[in-house]
Amino acid sequence: MALGAKKKTASARLRRWLDAHNKTACLLIGTLTAAALIGLFLFVCFSGFGASADFIYSQF
Repeated sequence: MALGAKKKTASARLRRWLDAHNKTACLLIGTLTAAALIGLFLFVCFSGFGASADFIYSQF
């Protein structure tokens, strides 16, 4: 980098990388999305937040 030259911003570098590695970026985004959905599904299934709240209302 020449003296006094402006450094490219992170968004410009990211955009340039995404243009050069389009398939890798799509695969990464798809994998992260699938992992988030699987995590959400497992949380909803096994957390117990979907159970009824009868034990709370039975004291009133």
